[in-house]
Amino acid sequence: MPHTPQWIYTVCLTFSMIVMIFLFRHDWNRLAKLYCTKEAPPQNFSRMQSGSVGLVHYKGTLNVGITPQGIYLSIFPLFGLGLPPLLIPWSAIRKIEPANQLFIERFRLHLSSPKVKLILSKDILEPAKEFLATQGFEWI
Repeated sequence: MPHTPQWIYTVCLTFSMIVMIFLFRHDWNRLAKLYCTKEAPPQNFSRMQSGSVGLVHYKGTLNVGITPQGIYLSIFPLFGLGLPPLLIPWSAIRKIEPANQLFIERFRLHLSSPKVKLILSKDILEPAKEFLATQGFEWI
């Protein structure tokens, strides 16, 4: 039986990690092209929350804040190297729908540009109720 050289495993592992990093950052970077911000986090900033940005679920590493301008998102610094904070304006949300999971009430926010979906819990979005109402969303 032929023996597989050790370097083959190293190459495969390295290639897999590069692909995973690319996929992990893809949707966030697409959003950053339009919504990157240098603003400080808002006062009602919730740290270490769970939610999704595109295909990636950030379990306990997503920081979310609600401002009159929009939704402020950042990643816990240890995991968000190179991923800038975002401030997504309320006008970028084109549709909101329930995305409940077991006993957790969540909402899927469809963005108009780029076409990325955010999934956040109802508790996190509660302070956004009045801002979303001005955009025509009656969701709670």
